[in-house]
Amino acid sequence: MIRGVRDNKPPGFVKVGLQNEVNPIRYGQMVRDKFMIHSNKKPDQSRGQEILNKLLKKAKVPTLPLVAQKLVELCKNENASFAHFAQVIGTDSGLASRLLQVSNSAYYGLRHKVTTLERAISILGLKYVKTISLGFHLATTLSRMGADGFDMRSYWRQNLLRAVIAQQIAQSYCPGRREEAFLVGLLQDCGIPFLVEALGEKYALLWRESQDSQAALFRLERQVFEVDHLAAADALAQQWSLPELLARPLRRHHHRPQAKPSAVEQIQLCQIAYFVGMLSLNKPACLTEEDLTLVEFSREVFGLDQENLQQLLKQSKQEFTNIAQLFSEILQGPVDISNLLMQVNTLLSMDAVVSSCEVFELEKAVSRLHAKCESLTSSMNEYQQEAETDNLTGLSMRGPLERYLDNACWKVRNNETTLAVIFLDVDDFKDINDNHTHAAGDRLLRLLANLLQDMFGEQGCVCRYGGDEFVAAMMGLDLKQAVKAAGELTEKIRELKLMVRSADGQGEISFSCSVGMLFCESGARPGNSTRVLELADHQMYSVKNKGKNNMHYEVLAPDERPPQKKQKTVSKNIE
Repeated sequence: MIRGVRDNKPPGFVKVGLQNEVNPIRYGQMVRDKFMIHSNKKPDQSRGQEILNKLLKKAKVPTLPLVAQKLVELCKNENASFAHFAQVIGTDSGLASRLLQVSNSAYYGLRHKVTTLERAISILGLKYVKTISLGFHLATTLSRMGADGFDMRSYWRQNLLRAVIAQQIAQSYCPGRREEAFLVGLLQDCGIPFLVEALGEKYALLWRESQDSQAALFRLERQVFEVDHLAAADALAQQWSLPELLARPLRRHHHRPQAKPSAVEQIQLCQIAYFVGMLSLNKPACLTEEDLTLVEFSREVFGLDQENLQQLLKQSKQEFTNIAQLFSEILQGPVDISNLLMQVNTLLSMDAVVSSCEVFELEKAVSRLHAKCESLTSSMNEYQQEAETDNLTGLSMRGPLERYLDNACWKVRNNETTLAVIFLDVDDFKDINDNHTHAAGDRLLRLLANLLQDMFGEQGCVCRYGGDEFVAAMMGLDLKQAVKAAGELTEKIRELKLMVRSADGQGEISFSCSVGMLFCESGARPGNSTRVLELADHQMYSVKNKGKNNMHYEVLAPDERPPQKKQKTVSKNIE
C-alpha cells in the first residue's frame, strides 16, 4: 500500500512513504537549518548569469582531450565515414581495448574472438561506437571535477542508468536518434560536478540531501545559490562545442515539454531528457507534485503502460550490464543497479499517490493562478507546440509568430487587448563573426534566444525572425509595462558577456543590440502581422541610424482619439 502524508516541507513538496517504511528526511528543516532559505522569490535570471560567469572563471573546467575534440567535430559532420572514426579511436589505446572487450562479451555471442578495432566497430555499429566513444571521453573529463563530500560513483551510476533508459525509450519513440538520446541521458547532469567544483561542500551537501527528487534539487539550488545545474550544463556544452541537438535538451531537461507525441526530433529529445531527468533513483520518499505526474507523462508521450515499463526496465538492465564495461573506470568497479531499477518501478507505479496526496495551500494558489492565466496563454501555447523550431536557438520561426500577431491584431481592433511587438537586431554582428568565428556568432544567438525566452516566453511569442534578428510579441501589457520590459531587455543585453577564444586563450566580449518596439493600444487599427512587423522594424532601424545600442518605440492609438501617431524615444545612451 502506498500513501501520501503531510509533513514539514517547503511549499510544493509531498512526502510519500511505503508501508512500514518512512524516510526520515524533513525538507523544511533541512532547508531552514542547513541552507537558510527565507524566501520563495523567483531567482533573477541576469543575477544567475552573472554568478555563473564568475564561477566559470573560478572553477577549473577541464578541456577536452584531443581525441574527444576530434570526435565532437566528426559527430557534427554527417559525411564522416567509418574509416574516419576508426582512425581517431585507434589513437586512444584505452578506449580501443574497451571496445574490443565489449564486442567480445557474451551479450553479442560471437563464435570467434574479435581482434581488430575495425571488426569491433563493424559489430557494434558506427553510430553506437561514436556515441559511446564521445560519451566515454566527456564522462572521463567530467570525473576530474568534484570536491570532498561528493559521491562521484553514485553520480555516474545514476546517470549511466538514465542514459540507458533514454536509449531504450528512443528505440521505439525516435529510433533515428537513439544514440543522441543516450548522450543526453548521460550528460544532462554534467553541470552538477562543475557546481561541486565551483561551490564546494555546501553544494555537495545540497545534492546529497535532494536525492529523493530531481525537481527538488532544481528548485533548491536556484533558491540557495541563484544558479542551477541546467545553466552550468549549457555553459559546458558551449565550451565543448556540442551540437545544438544535444545542447538544448541539456539546458531544458527540468522544463516540462508538451505532453503529447511529437515528430520533431529536437522536441522528442527534450521530452526524453525531461522524463529520465525527473526519475528519482533514490527511495522516492519526498517528492514534488511534479514528480507524481511522470506516470501520466510517460503514458501520453511514450505510450508506457505497466507492461511496457517492465519490459523497458528489463532491457535497460541488460544494456547497462553490457555498457558498464566501457565505463568501469568512472564507475569504480562492478555495479548492481537492481535497487535503482526498483525505485524507478516504484515511482512510476504510484497511481494511488496522485489521488491520495494532499496538495499544500501554496500549490493550490499556484494552480488557481495558472488556471486564470491559461485562457490568456492557450493560443500562444498552441502556436508554440505546433511551431517549427529553429535548429540553432530552439525558438519558433516566422509562421507561428505571424499567426500570433494576426490573432492579436484582431483582438486589438475589437478592444479585447493591447499588443507590444519588440524587434531586436544585433549591432555589428558581421564583425563578431569575422573577428571571432561563426561559432562565436552562433553562441551569441543562443545567448540572446535564452534571454528572450526567459523574459517573454511564458507571456507571449518569441521568434528568431532571421539571421541576427529576433521578435518578441505580447498581449495584455499596458504601455508602462511594455516600455519597462523593452528597456530591461536592452539593459540586460548590455550586461551579457560572450565567451570567445583568442590567441591568448579564452576571454569574453560585450556586444549590443538595437531594439525597436511598437505598442498598439486597445481599439487601435494595427492592420495585420505584416504591418506591425514593419512598424516595429522601422523603430529598430531608427536606432541603427542614430548610433545603435538603444531602444525606440512607437504607440498606435485608437481612431477615436486625435488621429496621430504618438512617437516616443528612449534616449538613455551608453557612455
